[in-house]
Amino acid sequence: MVKNYFKLALRNLFKSRSTAFINIGGLTIGFLCALLIFTYIKKELSYDRFHSNIDHIYRVLTIDEALGVTSNLVGITLPALSETMKNELTTVENSVRISYNGRSLVEYNKVPLYTENMVYVEPSLFEIFDYELVAGHQPTALQAPNTTVLTETMAKKIFSKEDPIGKTIKIDNSTDLEVVGVMKDPSPFTSMEFDLLVSMVPTESDSNTINYLNSWSSISMVEYVSLSPSANIAEVKTKMEEIIRNNNVGDNFKVTLQPLSETHLSSSGILFDIFNANKGDINYLYTLAIVGLFVVLIAAFNFMNLSTARSANRAKEVGMRKVMGASKRQLALQFLSESVVICFFSLILSLVGLFVTSSFLDFGIDQNLFIYLIGDTTTVLWMIGSVLSLGVIAGLYPAFLLSGFSILKVLKGNFKTGTSGVWLRKVLVVVQFTASIAMIIGTITVYYQLDYLKSADKGFDDAQILSINLGDQSLRATGERFKNRLAQIPDIETMGLSGSMPGRQVGRTGMLPEGSDENDVWIVSTMGINHEYFDLMGMEMVAGRNYSKEIKSDSAAAIIMNEAAVKAIGWDDPIGKKISQGPNEKTVIGVVKNFHFANMRHQIEPIILPYQPTALSNGVLSLKIRQENLKNTLQKVEEIWAEVNPNYPFEYVFFNEEFGRQYENDENFASLIVSFTWLAIFIACLGLIGLSMFTAEQRIKEIGIRKVLGANIKTVVLLLSTEFTKPVLAACLIATPIAYYFLNEWLSGFAYHVDMPWIAFVLASLLAVIISQLTVSFHAIKAATSNPVHALRNE
Repeated sequence: MVKNYFKLALRNLFKSRSTAFINIGGLTIGFLCALLIFTYIKKELSYDRFHSNIDHIYRVLTIDEALGVTSNLVGITLPALSETMKNELTTVENSVRISYNGRSLVEYNKVPLYTENMVYVEPSLFEIFDYELVAGHQPTALQAPNTTVLTETMAKKIFSKEDPIGKTIKIDNSTDLEVVGVMKDPSPFTSMEFDLLVSMVPTESDSNTINYLNSWSSISMVEYVSLSPSANIAEVKTKMEEIIRNNNVGDNFKVTLQPLSETHLSSSGILFDIFNANKGDINYLYTLAIVGLFVVLIAAFNFMNLSTARSANRAKEVGMRKVMGASKRQLALQFLSESVVICFFSLILSLVGLFVTSSFLDFGIDQNLFIYLIGDTTTVLWMIGSVLSLGVIAGLYPAFLLSGFSILKVLKGNFKTGTSGVWLRKVLVVVQFTASIAMIIGTITVYYQLDYLKSADKGFDDAQILSINLGDQSLRATGERFKNRLAQIPDIETMGLSGSMPGRQVGRTGMLPEGSDENDVWIVSTMGINHEYFDLMGMEMVAGRNYSKEIKSDSAAAIIMNEAAVKAIGWDDPIGKKISQGPNEKTVIGVVKNFHFANMRHQIEPIILPYQPTALSNGVLSLKIRQENLKNTLQKVEEIWAEVNPNYPFEYVFFNEEFGRQYENDENFASLIVSFTWLAIFIACLGLIGLSMFTAEQRIKEIGIRKVLGANIKTVVLLLSTEFTKPVLAACLIATPIAYYFLNEWLSGFAYHVDMPWIAFVLASLLAVIISQLTVSFHAIKAATSNPVHALRNE
């Protein structure tokens, strides 16, 4: 019986080729979109899942509620906290502290190279997390001072084919480290990026490190704890608060826990999170999942629409089968089997499409997306189950509609039109275009917001600025000589020194403004600069003056702050006011216009910019270079670098490119949304093509009579087109409030965003109407221009 159903399904597919093409084509595209979205979501949800104990590992976060702070949640905490938690709380099984050092110079056999992500870490890292050593003794790795573990990639980069175990490398031209292990490269889907691990275990004489690890006076360490399965998280958080209060931590600091499973996707609002630089956004995944569901449903609705619309064409088949003894159940199963066959055939085609398109897509997966997806048995079973369910649901109404035809009506010829299910077809068209219009509105709004982020006044000019990191003290010691040599290059317009750059991490410091209560706790961001920095960045002074190298007291007794700091403090006239930092007091000499030194998702916070006139106190040298002779200028800069710093590779970054990378996730999200939106519209239009073709066929005699009675082509085309205009207009009305609600929620995630672009609603509605009319116009014009004799000759 099943074999017979399958044969009948295939026979009917070949019999109605145009309908089959539209159904299979639409479902194939819909499934392909869903597979791509599912693959992307699966990848994002897989972060850190290779750790077997992931459900019991938590990151320790700090909540900074001091005056002057608007972004309260930070990814670092008190150095002594996690170790104290392990010692005092029975539910804390283990802890690890990590200090991120980032880009560092590594030298072996006098050959220098850079490691991108060097970290100092306690040996308990290997007890909490599932990192595997392929060389070395894992139980004792990093337990001795001045030892290091390399990833396989870094080991090959430094030692080539040599055995690294027991070899000595030098970092930052200062410290010798013994290689005690080589670690298997971690999964790329990790919230912790590192390539070189250095033991944080101090020597007995290293009192500075010992005191630092026992410190309760700074917020500076990445920390994780492993809790017992029976741990009550709320109780642990309460105990954490008691611990920091007992150690005299300021009342403005609070602490909390974040599950490791949420670190990648739920950290967009966390600052000082550079160790987790490649973080995603759970809201984007929700949006993509909804889009994928919409696309598949639009394709499924096409199938339901065309099946019910063409019911009259199969009425006699149903009647004859009932006369021959077929039951309603058998007929329903036959039509359901056709639906399932179409769905599975579409799934196979979509998997082929996934295999082919994989090479053109960059999802950050180092294998073909098809192989990545079907390599998981659970995923394959879910895929089969979902497609089977969709086939049954999509075919359920058409199956019972077709199997329920009256034999007498059909065989007497009284069942002449496919009017059954007209109401459902109109509802489905409305739903299809509601989804499509909402997606168009969303796409336009996303691009408005991204364009705003790129073009909005950031408070500085980032064009043609080259940034060179002066990563260690050796480079900073030669920094002034290097800078003086660069001043001889005529195509370098301006140079400036700074402790960091906008878009990178800046520090925070305490202060007490004049006029504040002595018990107030003020913490503001801070970034050292020299007197040339504002000119380099094109920043505007709104009050007072810039620093001057001629005024010796500026470095010790003067300070410049931004407008946000002045506003937060509440000063009307800040020039001449004092701020205290411990025993030191500085006078405000200038106020710089607000500039975005963090991601534009965050509100501009107060920042002070202390004067650091030389390279010895700054980590970045930036150059403003003329565009006309860029290549030659870069070559000259590299030559001077090689002369001044022969032991260091020359590397640089263009500031505008670096600053723009913070919007990569938003841009990737926008690209995905645009692609799937157009595919959703295409699928909806495929359905309209089928329905308009069927409508023209069903009304061919009506059209013939109208033409005989004098109707012109324009009248006939309008008659057929109007049938589809009304549902599309209804979809516009429904989509508008839905899109407004969700987009308003999305925009609220940005501290700086565009107002809701109402032009997006108008454009989306016009686009939907135009596309729908263009889609149905072909068959409308064809029917309107046909010879009425062909339609009426059998009457």
